[in-house]
Amino acid sequence: MFARPRKQRRSDVNERIKKIHSAIADKLLSHPELFEQAENTLESRYQNKMMRYGSYLLWKGIIEARDQPDVFKALLLADDERTANLRRETIFTGILSEDEREKLL
Repeated sequence: MFARPRKQRRSDVNERIKKIHSAIADKLLSHPELFEQAENTLESRYQNKMMRYGSYLLWKGIIEARDQPDVFKALLLADDERTANLRRETIFTGILSEDEREKLL
């Protein structure tokens, strides 16, 4: 059995994370009250210096697009490397239940 190259493994992980974030986006848009939880996580991480200002601004921009569902999803699910890295340190923890996550994967 051959080990997959690191780049391929990273790509596979990114795709799973993107799939989870697609489900998160759908849930957030159908339950807008959950955005408050994400905003609290964002502010807490930034205030506790767990996040750089650039990442804070990117997350803030994504959240502010929530009134435009297509734009919100496009920003959250963008294929660029910066957004993929941002999703790896998501502020949307706790939005999906463990059962919801397991069903996706």
